Amino acid sequence: MSQGDQEKSLDKKEIAEEEREKMLNAENTKHTVSSTAPDSESEEQKPKKKIPIGGIKMPGFCRTKSKEPCKDDESKPTESGDADTTEKNAKENEQNVSSEKTNTPSKEVKEKEGRKGFLDAIKLPLVSVFPRKKNKDGEVELGTTGAAGLASVETLDDGAGDKNPVGTEDGMETVRLDGDAPDGIESPKQHFLVSCISAARRNLFVSVATLCILISVIIIVCVACIGPRKATTQPIKDGNYIKTVTSCGPVQGVSEDGAFAFRGIPYAIPPVENRRWQPAEAIQKIEHCWTNTYLAHNSTEVCSQFDGSGGVIGAEDCLYLDVFTPEVKYDSPLPVVVMIGAETLSGGSPGIMQPSAKLARVRDMVFVRPNFRLGVFGFLAAEPLSRATHPPTSGNYGLSDIIVALHWVQLNIEHFGGDKKSVTLWGHRAGGTLVTTLVGIRRAKDLFSRVWISSGSAIFPGRELEDSEKLSEQFLNSIKCSDAACLRSKSVDELMDSVPDTWHLGNTGLPEAREATSRDRRHEWLVLDRAILQEPVGRIWAGDEFSVKIVMGTTAHAGVPLKYLNSNITLNSTQVEKLVRESLLGTSDLADEALKRYNATLKGLVSMISDIRVICPLLTVARMKTNIPFYVATQPRGQFADPDSDAAAILGSFAARTPAEKRHVSAMQQLFNHYVWHGEVGQADSNGVKRVFIIGQDKLAQQDYPNCDVWIGENIVPSYGRVD
Repeated sequence: MSQGDQEKSLDKKEIAEEEREKMLNAENTKHTVSSTAPDSESEEQKPKKKIPIGGIKMPGFCRTKSKEPCKDDESKPTESGDADTTEKNAKENEQNVSSEKTNTPSKEVKEKEGRKGFLDAIKLPLVSVFPRKKNKDGEVELGTTGAAGLASVETLDDGAGDKNPVGTEDGMETVRLDGDAPDGIESPKQHFLVSCISAARRNLFVSVATLCILISVIIIVCVACIGPRKATTQPIKDGNYIKTVTSCGPVQGVSEDGAFAFRGIPYAIPPVENRRWQPAEAIQKIEHCWTNTYLAHNSTEVCSQFDGSGGVIGAEDCLYLDVFTPEVKYDSPLPVVVMIGAETLSGGSPGIMQPSAKLARVRDMVFVRPNFRLGVFGFLAAEPLSRATHPPTSGNYGLSDIIVALHWVQLNIEHFGGDKKSVTLWGHRAGGTLVTTLVGIRRAKDLFSRVWISSGSAIFPGRELEDSEKLSEQFLNSIKCSDAACLRSKSVDELMDSVPDTWHLGNTGLPEAREATSRDRRHEWLVLDRAILQEPVGRIWAGDEFSVKIVMGTTAHAGVPLKYLNSNITLNSTQVEKLVRESLLGTSDLADEALKRYNATLKGLVSMISDIRVICPLLTVARMKTNIPFYVATQPRGQFADPDSDAAAILGSFAARTPAEKRHVSAMQQLFNHYVWHGEVGQADSNGVKRVFIIGQDKLAQQDYPNCDVWIGENIVPSYGRVD
């Protein structure tokens, strides 16, 4: 076949296709007219149905020049009338071939129309998500030009009505929907999930807004629960060791009893050689720090001091501290307790104040125990030392150690799971004296928020520096030094051996008559050095209210001499009466009053000594403020409520055997724990009316402590209180 014959055959086929489309359009027009006829008014009265998905025949899927028949055409059986119609159309096409050629669109135009129909078909499903327009009667318009709404699946009926297609202007065919279900037949019940989806589609904006609000609330709650995270590297656990960081480098502790212990962490430059008798200096320079991980596994030596037998123990290089924590973490920091313990300012440190990892875990607290200088190394005020310092000063080096340790806590304790804003400074016995001195001075401001003072001294340093330097001449003559260089060249043993015996606190009993004339000459370790202490502590306490909360207390027999703690010691009433009449009380005509108030027994004598030396002097200090609760622990540990029994009960080292002892331990621990966590003492009177708590088996509030008013009124208290 030649090329001309092929083109002629294609033209005939195109003419036939165009005629077929005209015939189909004519049929669609007939249906459209019939749907608007008067006899179909009943159909118009029925509510309009949504166009179901699949109820639209979209142009563009079957191209006019495609040689493959459409699926719809393949599925329809051939009818007898189709052949005649086709033959008739062919004849008409031959007669009008010339006119049709002029009106036939070009090949490129038809392909563009086909593509346009395909794009329109893609856009149709998107129409269903937008709101439908309503006509004046409030009905939804479905058959608008260029758009069609798709009905959801649940709107389709299963009835068998008229299914004749209805044409639209854009070439689409729609299927007429059936009418309402016949009477008596219930429409199928919609599934709950399908109803929810349908409602959400009808109220798309409200659904999206609600979803956004819910997501925002969930995000806010999650952020609030998680909380802020520290950028610092988290400590790494490795078997029995744990690692954390400090301002001077990483440190490694050990796991003990379900908690963690860091022992021997340096907090100040070693006070040796030229730094002997210099105020403590925090470790700040890189040359004093470490590059590798510091192994804080073992305890270090205590500072040089006298032990109970008079021997010398410890070392000069001693400014280290121990930290015990339940867990090394940054979220939910725990309260911190810094423990300052010493039996006297010459030695006996830390004494009973020795925490443990188990204690930290049981109490859910972080405990810190620093070493600090004592005796001649910690408090010597001497003219050669003052002359070698600018501005001239000396003494109170031990106080500077505690202040630097408190600064270390503020800087580093968060890396050990502690809360630097909740630090309780607990001083016991001579440590309580030091803590009492630190309260209210400027250099210790904001380093702690709470104070617990147990069995401290009420005799505050009030002696000027020059007076203390004169009293130190006896020591300088003994060591044979007149300048600071000579003093720094001496060994520890040489210095300790040169300390006068009168500087050590002896086993005091009842005040003696000679004390009335020698009070101005007795040695006091603390001094007004014009650097740390710039005014007398008593004047500081008598001033304005402190910014920190304070609890003070002691035991009922805190002043008992060591010789009376021996269980083999016995005294009858005659011996007790003799001791009272030979004391300052006898010479002051107070012996009869004393024997009347206290039984003439060993326990009565010990109670008398404790009231005069410790309890009543401390109560006078507490009375300087209206908001300082004061406790007296009366439960004996053995024969007496010894000076350490209250601290032992708090720390759990009180070996409670009887029910009374167990209840006492529980009462002391509850009092201490509640104060550390909340800064409160239950049942305490803010007006100071009932500030005294007698703690035996339970806590009993009283207006005052018996017998103290007598000794205060007779000027026995606080004048003859224990010095350190």
